Amino acid sequence: MNRFIIRILLATAVAAAAGACVKEDRERHDPIVRLAFEPVMHTRVRSAAGDAGDAGDAVGTSFGVSVWQLPEELAWETDQQSALPLLDAARLVRDGERWLPESGNDWPSNRYTLTCIGFAPYEAAAGCDATYGVRFEEVDTSTDPGDLRYTLPQTDLVKSHNGGVVTLPLVQALCEVDFRVRGVNGYDATEVYVRSISFDNVGIRGDFRSLPAPTWTLRGNNAPLTLFEGEIRLEYAPQETGSTLRLIPQELNSTVTVEYEFLAPTGARLPQSDTTEPVERTLEAGRHYTFTLAVSPAGAEVIPELPDQTTESEAKP
Repeated sequence: MNRFIIRILLATAVAAAAGACVKEDRERHDPIVRLAFEPVMHTRVRSAAGDAGDAGDAVGTSFGVSVWQLPEELAWETDQQSALPLLDAARLVRDGERWLPESGNDWPSNRYTLTCIGFAPYEAAAGCDATYGVRFEEVDTSTDPGDLRYTLPQTDLVKSHNGGVVTLPLVQALCEVDFRVRGVNGYDATEVYVRSISFDNVGIRGDFRSLPAPTWTLRGNNAPLTLFEGEIRLEYAPQETGSTLRLIPQELNSTVTVEYEFLAPTGARLPQSDTTEPVERTLEAGRHYTFTLAVSPAGAEVIPELPDQTTESEAKP
């Protein structure tokens, strides 16, 4: 009888051990993976005759990121409210070719996915949350606010992809504006020197939210904005002023005031100021706009642009 009981106990133990092995074999392989990022500085096209931009280098720029996690059976698009924060507007630090959170986080269990929103520069953002996305507040473009960038949500990411490195395709929140200047036929013998170029009525302050859609809200009244100060002797061929300003995207409707001098037969420089007809243009984020001014002793005008033949080259997130 004792031998019979012993055999039953041994059979039970073997079966239990076999069941444990099967269960263990069915468990997923879930290695520890360092959470890392690869910021990519995408650009869009120049508005008129400029070349299309390519992805830029991240050297010299500071980055931040917010990260949320969801169970793998849920999706950000439908279950965003169930997501748990993993990183809240965290600074990234460079580690060779990768960028890591200062806190040194690892990926969670492979039973979870991550959604990430990145931004740059780190110091410029007022915050980054799931409701409003990246926030740039009280931006003032009367001085250079820097190259403000953000990503759309990079959703439902898994750590088995790309070695756990999350690509952050950062796009520009502002646009860029500059001027070219040239002389006018019939005044070839007259020396003309442009001294300053200004928009007379432009929105220079505002707030940005990247969600639910990237949006700028202008603050306060429009104001004059100087785009060039210096001295350029005009030629008939257009010359770049060398000054490019970042502006808040907006419906531009502004005259342009040009301060310049021309050389009189006596050899004296005669100062002159002229204001053009209003320039009307929709300024879009990520685009570079170049306006051409024709200047002569008779006055100044903005040359109408040919229809824009370029298309956006930005790599979509």
